Amino acid sequence: MRFYELEKTDISNLNDGDLRELVARLCEAELAQQGVGPVCVLWGGAQEAADGGLDVHVKNAGNLTSSGFVPKANVGFQVKKNSMSRAACTKEMLDKTGLPKEVISELAKNDGAYIIVSGKDDCSEKMLVDRVSGMQAAVVSLVGKSDFLVDFYGRDRLLAWLRLYPGVALWVRSRLGKPLTGWKPFGRWAQTPVDKDDEFLSDSHPCVIDTSSKNKTPLAMAEGISLLRDRLREVGSAIRITGLSGVGKTRLAQALFEPNVAEGALSATNVVYADLGDELTPTASEFISYLIANNLSVNVILDNCPSDVHGKLQRQISQHTSKICLLTIEYDISDDTPEETHVIHIEPCSEETVASLVRRRFPELQEINARKISEFAGGNARVALALASRVKPDETLSKFTDESLFNRLFEQRKGKAGSLLDDAAVLSLVYSFNVSQTEFHDELEKLSLISEIPRARLYQSHAELLRRQLSQKRGDWRAVLPHALANRLARRALENITPHDINSELFKPESFRLFKSCAHRIGYLHDFDFAQKLAWTWIQPGAPLYDLTACSDEQLQVVDYIAPVFPDAVINAIEVAVDSQSFESDGKEHFDKFIDLLCKLAYEDRNFDRVINIIFRFATPASTLGDDAIFNGVRDLFSLYLSGTQALPSRRQHALGRLLMSSNKRHQDIAVLLFQSAFQSVHWSSSKGFNFGAHIRTYGWEPKTNQDALEWYEGFINVLQPCLRSGELDRRSRARKIIASHFRGLWSFVGCYDVLEELVVSQCKIDQWVEIWQPIKQTINFDGKAFSPLVLRRLEALETLTYPSDLRAEIEAYVFRPIWDHLYQTNEDFNEVEKRVSEKIVELGRQVSSDLRYLESLGSRLYQNDNAPLFLFGRGLAKGALSQGDMFDFLVKLLQSHDCELKRPHIFSGLINEIHSSNQVLARQLREKVVDTPKLSSHFVELLISTDLEPWGVELLIEMARKKDLAAWELQILGHGRVHAKISDMKLAELIEETINLEFGASVALDILSMRFFTENRSAPPDDTLIVAGRSAISRYLETHANGASRAIPSGIERVLQICINQNSPKEFISRVIECIGEGLKVGRFYSHDVPSIIKAVVISFPEMLLDYCYAPENISRLSTRLFKDAGGRDQPSLNLVSPERLIAWCNSDHNKIEYLIGAIQIYVSSDTSDDMLSVPKEVNISLHALELLRVAANKAKALEVFVRRMMPSCWSSLADILEVRTRAFATLVDHDLSEVREFVQARLPIIEASNQRERESEAVRNSEMEQRFES
Repeated sequence: MRFYELEKTDISNLNDGDLRELVARLCEAELAQQGVGPVCVLWGGAQEAADGGLDVHVKNAGNLTSSGFVPKANVGFQVKKNSMSRAACTKEMLDKTGLPKEVISELAKNDGAYIIVSGKDDCSEKMLVDRVSGMQAAVVSLVGKSDFLVDFYGRDRLLAWLRLYPGVALWVRSRLGKPLTGWKPFGRWAQTPVDKDDEFLSDSHPCVIDTSSKNKTPLAMAEGISLLRDRLREVGSAIRITGLSGVGKTRLAQALFEPNVAEGALSATNVVYADLGDELTPTASEFISYLIANNLSVNVILDNCPSDVHGKLQRQISQHTSKICLLTIEYDISDDTPEETHVIHIEPCSEETVASLVRRRFPELQEINARKISEFAGGNARVALALASRVKPDETLSKFTDESLFNRLFEQRKGKAGSLLDDAAVLSLVYSFNVSQTEFHDELEKLSLISEIPRARLYQSHAELLRRQLSQKRGDWRAVLPHALANRLARRALENITPHDINSELFKPESFRLFKSCAHRIGYLHDFDFAQKLAWTWIQPGAPLYDLTACSDEQLQVVDYIAPVFPDAVINAIEVAVDSQSFESDGKEHFDKFIDLLCKLAYEDRNFDRVINIIFRFATPASTLGDDAIFNGVRDLFSLYLSGTQALPSRRQHALGRLLMSSNKRHQDIAVLLFQSAFQSVHWSSSKGFNFGAHIRTYGWEPKTNQDALEWYEGFINVLQPCLRSGELDRRSRARKIIASHFRGLWSFVGCYDVLEELVVSQCKIDQWVEIWQPIKQTINFDGKAFSPLVLRRLEALETLTYPSDLRAEIEAYVFRPIWDHLYQTNEDFNEVEKRVSEKIVELGRQVSSDLRYLESLGSRLYQNDNAPLFLFGRGLAKGALSQGDMFDFLVKLLQSHDCELKRPHIFSGLINEIHSSNQVLARQLREKVVDTPKLSSHFVELLISTDLEPWGVELLIEMARKKDLAAWELQILGHGRVHAKISDMKLAELIEETINLEFGASVALDILSMRFFTENRSAPPDDTLIVAGRSAISRYLETHANGASRAIPSGIERVLQICINQNSPKEFISRVIECIGEGLKVGRFYSHDVPSIIKAVVISFPEMLLDYCYAPENISRLSTRLFKDAGGRDQPSLNLVSPERLIAWCNSDHNKIEYLIGAIQIYVSSDTSDDMLSVPKEVNISLHALELLRVAANKAKALEVFVRRMMPSCWSSLADILEVRTRAFATLVDHDLSEVREFVQARLPIIEASNQRERESEAVRNSEMEQRFES
């Protein structure tokens, strides 16, 4: 992006003082990056003077972390605008006696450096060495000169230094009178008049809210500034300042860089600022791209930046791990918080501060007037200053009403508000509007038709509002601001214009954006009758929002805007929609929007139950919405903090209790999930917005005291009491699991000692509560040291009470819990724990093997638990069984007696494993029976490998695969670990050949082979029969993929390809692979990026065969494009994997083939390692393949035309940026050895650059349109 960078002549054009200041600013910027403040940089003096002073002096900068252009902690710069020869450099350093100047001697004593800077010289290496040697000769007499550094910076090196600091570069541009449009270095960003004092005013009034903090307590301005500075010191940070227009957001951003505002100011030398309301060249997106491409570190401040633009820029920065720190400012308080962004919200400052500002800007005003204006403005500086500008010095406002003060803002000649007030009211009817006559169907004309005010008058009035700073513009977009002013004006418009007149224009399809914007405004007027009447007309029969099930996303956004006007009506409308028959098919796709809106409507305590009932109508047994989707939608409503509702804890507890006791199983399951929210005891967060039009809202009910918090948790514990006392085992078990999973937090962090102690004791009187024992034990071990002796003794007593004291209790504690649950200390060795617990579980199985009635009581738990160590328990059952065969039959019958599917056959695997150790015949018989056993047959393969695979088992697998008596996925387990190790290559090949004929079999076969061919521990190469089978699997995979019946390519396929596709592979096989690839690509059944590894393997080993196929007449027009044209990331296939020599040899001097290859290879290659096809590479070169093919091409011009065409990528983020780096690569051919190449490139470059510039301008227009909106 050369539009940004300065040239050497720009350095020479700086005057003396600016050149010296440039060096000083660069020193400050470089030191700031290393955490050194500007106080270490001193500067002054006249450039031409041959004095003993230093123009710029870096003094005692401490231990620098890196040596750049400021190489040491003590450096003296002598800055000269004129050229400095060797002799001039030597003379500059010596005094009249011929000795080094005193200041240079001092630098030498302090292990410093001395640098001469010239604003005229460009130094070749020889010239630089010559000047430096002259400087060294000047200090030859100094003691300690061996450590003393001297250097010379010509304008070339100064320019390289300047390019590192965009903020300083913008300052240089401002001094030269050639600024980048809209971009500014540090300065009066808040547009304080130059003749006015710009001191930052603040007091202790709390007005800064850190929205990421737990309780979001407002901070004083000084604390807020400290917080923002700390965040901006984090490399790659993204921060957003929000607040109403006129509260001082821009002035706050400016203060972050002012050393006289609190301590710890950020460096003002390396910051850039832009207001997205202005026309920017480059656009914000282009500028960020430039900074990223050049890996620059800078603070970027963007004012009036919409949320979606912030999100786009933040993603640009984070995706490239950039050093940029982004701070954006926006008046709108939108509900969506951009990801990975720290949001700081600014409330109006104190009336005292605003009064001080008014007195400072308008000293002629009386004190009483300044206070009256401040009181009227309500802490809004913009309104206060606008009003103050309309007050005469000799007036007294003490008896003025708010209405008279409001009218004063719009007074024109002869003291009347007149038409300006009426016109401003019409313009405020919408949140924003576009003034273009050709875009958006001329919105100003539509407002004219609504109000019967001529368009020209509305345009003139708006221009006056801009001059009075009562409005803002962003490109063609306009908005009356601040909101408090616009809302008041909108009331006036609604009093003067009927709903019919408004709707007659807004209901037209082409006016939908204006309709949506009007809804945005109406939402802030909830307490105004006329606004309510207008909104009512929008939900009546025949109106756009009558049937919510038929509404689009955009229309539902309108509903969201107007909901604050009549919450009850919107609840009614949603209720009707949810109950309608069409909702299941039409409304479910907007589930998220309905849930978000309903959660906002649940803010009032009186609405909570009704809203919850509506939401849970989504959770019908037939609904396609998952439990997690509903839970994630409402989880915040049941949170102690950041709930977004004022519903009392008791109401929420009753609601959750109803769900838990519901007969609807889905309601019960979601209720269990919601207890996670209710019992959360640390680290609250929420991604939802808390704004609702102009309603005054908090973050929801919060405890004011520790007792309030304790009652919250105890109340939800009590919600579980009916289930805990229930005679229904399932209900009691569910409630116990909830308590057990949250016990540690409730005891350690909340302190629910009494209620938990009472609950555990009472439950243990019913029966032994084993699930709670481990959480209690973990609480003792992890948190016990923090408890008082009394609390610890109470907890230890509960541990003793719940300790599994009999066989059945021990089974509950060990068999149905993952082994890692038995880790009680952070420093315990898991292997030792695993060994001890495993032995315990086997022993428990042995002891209980004779109690079949008890085993029967365990029921489906023996088959439904994935994480439990049931394999070990099964081994124990086999050890203790009087008849191992009978035990197997018993477990099978038990499984079949329950209405459940077997998740994993762990208990059967353990049983068979143990039987095999003593009775291999029985173990085989049992597994053979499994093939025909309902509920167990689908797990045959897993049971077969419960011991090492034996020949009979392998033969059985082959036979079953041949007869298609099993599914391919059942064989997938053979690829796990070394399960296949006992199968010979020959038999595995036979199994593979049968597997690939099953549905998805080829993918499974390749998975198995990828582990088989894992070469780390192979002592011998695989047998030829297995390699042949692997080739069959590859062919079959491509065939089935082409038939649309394949899964994703196996992750370890590269290992298979190394062995099956190489230079030794049969050509018949390779030919078949190529045909499969070609046919699949030609008919569009898959793309090259679906099977890149296979294509790459063929390209590397058999490029000639692949090219012969692609070059055939029936394929030449389309196949190479589909194979290689879209090659993007490193994993994509490319002919560049083949050496240029081999490709040229294939051509055999056939120039048609050479031209074909030029169109098939990658011409432009990036030096970046990113696999992101959309990212803009920092550096692009013309590939060696392209250069070599160009060398042998007969028609250079025709070949170069391909170079030009291929500048266009297949996909992009910024096309202009990609074209620019590719053009730079193409431009290197101007130095080509062949004159015809040079001439072609020289002739074509201006055309290409002009085309690129048109694309950049077009892209800038698109970016500006996006960046300059007030609304999404």
